[in-house]
Amino acid sequence: MRKILHMDLDAFFASVEQLDNPELRGKPVIVGGRENRGVVSTCSYEARAFGIHSAMPGAVARRKCPHGIFVPVRYERYKEKSAEVREIYTNYSDQYETLGLDEAYLDVSHFADAVPIAKELKQRVKQETGLTCSIGLSYNKSLAKIASDLRKPDALVIIRPEEALSILENLPIGALHGIGKKSKEKLAQKEIYTVKDFWNLSRDEVIQMFGKFGYDLYDRARGEDKREIVMDRTVRSISRETTFPIDIYDRNDVASLAKELLEEGIQAVEKKNLKPRTLSLKIRYTDFTTHSKQRTAYDEVDWFVLLDDLIDSFDYTSGIRLISVRFSNFMEETDGSHYQQLSLSWEDENR
Repeated sequence: MRKILHMDLDAFFASVEQLDNPELRGKPVIVGGRENRGVVSTCSYEARAFGIHSAMPGAVARRKCPHGIFVPVRYERYKEKSAEVREIYTNYSDQYETLGLDEAYLDVSHFADAVPIAKELKQRVKQETGLTCSIGLSYNKSLAKIASDLRKPDALVIIRPEEALSILENLPIGALHGIGKKSKEKLAQKEIYTVKDFWNLSRDEVIQMFGKFGYDLYDRARGEDKREIVMDRTVRSISRETTFPIDIYDRNDVASLAKELLEEGIQAVEKKNLKPRTLSLKIRYTDFTTHSKQRTAYDEVDWFVLLDDLIDSFDYTSGIRLISVRFSNFMEETDGSHYQQLSLSWEDENR
């Protein structure tokens, strides 16, 4: 039988801030959202008690928690702490899947008893990094993640095969990975609020509602998940974006900020030894409509020149609230080199 461990660092960004600044411990710390247009990256459990959550507009977070302590995002510092944790958990398995900076799956099937391993891993993360994590242990990825979410923070939850259905049936439908806000609303129309309610749907009905994903969702609701640990997640794109505190109407102001983002993006791709072919610029207007344009090159290129061309292709008279610069279409070392200039055209971001 497989033994899959899911580790999730508790309120990671906020926990790092409280670790580095002991005066913040036990207080409602909110990472990000400092500017009027900013959004919350994450927050401490003390802040979550006031209804604060990730992706919430900073202005809303301030209304809900006026005494909350807002701190800037320090991404480089979080990467440092994430690397410390990774150094620990990779000692326990050579089959691991890293998700972002704060989550990982490990296949620990090679241990006769994985429970002591999970306990030791939790203890080492706490002692060696100062951070707490929640760990779920089960026989597949879906249940391991559900287990790690059940009793946060600083939890260790085991779901054994004989317990799976009795645990699943009492969970809200949103506990299934892949069921978001819109899916919950769709299911609520059929009076489906729990996993047990979901069992009343046939496989065909689930597939009709969710398309191909319905096959997986139907199985996961019944404790079945055949997904393997994915060791190498191919980088498909690297992007940097910013939301302005006030709307911008001037092309030169946009250009100045876009070039700063481009510099950050260039540093990121060079650090990963990647060679992008395509540069994209995304613009979000005051009314929240979003468009992007791109250029592709197959030879040595000055990305700042291409960025200027992209900047010139947009109209700014209606006001801009967000811009994003993205590299994609990474080149293999064996690829030949030539240059191709593409015509610029509007491209709906959501297509």
